[in-house]
Amino acid sequence: MSNLIEIDDAIILLLGTRVAGARPGEIQGITRLEKLVFLLERETSSKTWLSQDAGFEPYNFGPFSQKVYQAVDMLAAAQLIEDSSSPSADVTDTWEQREGIGLDTGSAGQSNDPYRTRDFKLTERGWRYFEALTRELPNGAVTELQQFKRQFGFLPLRQLIRYVYTRYQEYTTKSKIRNDILGPNT
Repeated sequence: MSNLIEIDDAIILLLGTRVAGARPGEIQGITRLEKLVFLLERETSSKTWLSQDAGFEPYNFGPFSQKVYQAVDMLAAAQLIEDSSSPSADVTDTWEQREGIGLDTGSAGQSNDPYRTRDFKLTERGWRYFEALTRELPNGAVTELQQFKRQFGFLPLRQLIRYVYTRYQEYTTKSKIRNDILGPNT
């Protein structure tokens, strides 16, 4: 293995990993995607095959990585993913966007409407890239990605955020929503 799997590749792997009950190749919401990358780095063996980390730091809504936002913009520009906007089913999806975090008003398909969420979908080219990436992973990594996506991919967003906030409180020190998520006495 070349060990050149970067954050943008991790996003492709998260999108493309197939699990029963999920629409293949899709993740809805930048907040969900960001928290999944965060957990991927911390709760899987991905450190052994990722050549970089996302550089998460405490921010307004818990763990934040500018690299994740840059990666999705680059993946969309390379036509590996579609980055689109849809009405948010849950206002939780829009916390970061309502505060203007990670907005790139010049990106196609995005809306600055705070009640819309960014959705990501692999393109045909993205699927081919996903297949090539999986061949570069060590034995067992695809199975681990499937288990990871089954565990975290179906959680309602607020529950996913609560999990992250509960397990990784050191990343909530600057959070504007900490009391909403964990309660006022934490």
